[in-house]
Amino acid sequence: MAEMTAAESYEQFLVPNVFGPWAQLVLAASALQPGQRVLDAACGSGIAARLAAAAVGSGGAVIGTDIDEGMLAVARRTATRDGAAAIDWQRADAMDLPFPNASFDAVLCFEGLQFFPDRTKGLAEFRRVLKPHGHLIGTVWGPLEENPGYHALAEGLARFVSPDAGRLPPFMLADCAAIQSLLAEAGFAGIEVEPRRIMRPVPSVRAFIEWVASGAPTTRHKLSLLADSDREAFARFVEQRLEPCRQEGVLQMPYMRHVFAASVP
Repeated sequence: MAEMTAAESYEQFLVPNVFGPWAQLVLAASALQPGQRVLDAACGSGIAARLAAAAVGSGGAVIGTDIDEGMLAVARRTATRDGAAAIDWQRADAMDLPFPNASFDAVLCFEGLQFFPDRTKGLAEFRRVLKPHGHLIGTVWGPLEENPGYHALAEGLARFVSPDAGRLPPFMLADCAAIQSLLAEAGFAGIEVEPRRIMRPVPSVRAFIEWVASGAPTTRHKLSLLADSDREAFARFVEQRLEPCRQEGVLQMPYMRHVFAASVP
């Protein structure tokens, strides 16, 4: 049996257990309306685009873009709900979107902004393709310390590999004020940035490590730097750090995000 790609692992493990619940929470409170045209930028394997397609219905339209063709390949194979809008999956760089000005009623960007090489330019592109009074809705990871699972991984990597290995890229934009400043600089109005937290059950710490390692290539690479003699000690270290998250025998993992929303004047 062929080994799963990172994108396939991301869809099978991280989407149902982490990213899917987040997208559902955020979009349930969004202003998406039937018939709207929506862009999901840096869409990954497409969970937010699929939920948006259900929200705007068959009279709407959704485009999902990502720079990773592997993620798009998985997105194209994943079914949407009956009655949902058709989704057009396109490879595109968020820094240079291939769409005319004022093309969309809403732009979504979940867990993508922190990775942009030029965040101001990416946000300016979102503003450009939004219609007047259109909405931007997105999320970025909150502080590492507020996400115990990843914090434990980072501590373990710093201890058993190197301090640099303990610096996890998803947490590069974890300050509310910095997010607000970026949105304002890009010309958005009605800016709201709200910290939100969800709890999700995890079958075991080792399952959590495997999910993250299989679906996140950067972390997988960092874990690959562990010496064989340190792997068991690393796993035990992470288990010990996460023992306070166990409630009545069940590991309940907190995940914290900054949910942001803004509009075009």
